Amino acid sequence: MTGASSQRLMDSLMSDESQAAAPLPDEGVYPIREVSRLTGVNAVTLRAWQRRYGLVQPARTEKGHRLYSEQDIRQIGEILSWLERGVSIGQVKGLLSEPQSAPVSDHWQQTLEQFSQALLAFNQRKAEAELGDLLASYPFELVRSRVLQPLVERLLGLWRERPDGELLQQVWLGWLHTRFARHLIEQEKGVPVTLASWGQVGPLDLVWAAYELIGQGYEVQLLGAVEPRHATLLEGRATPPWLILLGAGLGKQDQAAEWPEGTRFFGELGRLYDEPWRRARNWHATLAEVSAMPRTAKAKGKGGRTPS
Repeated sequence: MTGASSQRLMDSLMSDESQAAAPLPDEGVYPIREVSRLTGVNAVTLRAWQRRYGLVQPARTEKGHRLYSEQDIRQIGEILSWLERGVSIGQVKGLLSEPQSAPVSDHWQQTLEQFSQALLAFNQRKAEAELGDLLASYPFELVRSRVLQPLVERLLGLWRERPDGELLQQVWLGWLHTRFARHLIEQEKGVPVTLASWGQVGPLDLVWAAYELIGQGYEVQLLGAVEPRHATLLEGRATPPWLILLGAGLGKQDQAAEWPEGTRFFGELGRLYDEPWRRARNWHATLAEVSAMPRTAKAKGKGGRTPS
């Protein structure tokens, strides 16, 4: 969740309060999956914040299920704000009690350098440990934008800098793709959605989107790169709604094509196209913004587990 996203979270909560009586500060009203949908922080990470770092202590039902209050959700927004500024999760608790303190280093830059060194050294064990810790402790949108995307950009440019650059690129892009794609096989039943890309996107952008959706309780049918005519051909077989990751290179004729009703579009590259066109298609820059919208489909079974 970016800084703008965390602000939208706060605005949404204030809007909700204006329409209904606000609950008492300590009253637990949101189950963990709803908090995950609202904030973009998956359930595994919320539990890790509570157990490992003493952050966000929700109430419990008689059966032990977590219930989060409005105050808890506001604290999540504060935590996200610090993380976006480069503070590590281990430092956040002290900063919440003494907000005048300032971070002395950029945790994201340090993590990127450590991860890069593990890849250059062909140290898969260390790379897996770095990635596993990131995915457990931080919202995926931040991990993707601050570490994974810059890392992939470095890998794509290595062939210019090193004699083994092409080999490093091939090995580690393949490893990253496998690492995230395996969750498509392991996913449990959830809210069904068909995910595809339209236009030119990064080599891992679509599988990252699938991973993020699975973490939010969706059951993802991943199609890869498609065109609007494919949606017509697959009518009755591909499960609606369609979620389309917008890429670059779509001409005016492409943009005039029609998609099935209810199709949602997302992705930063959507900014390449005219604002009226984006608005007409209910476009959002990030998947977190799409996930925060009310769900119309019902899960076919129990909610999907959060990937790691």
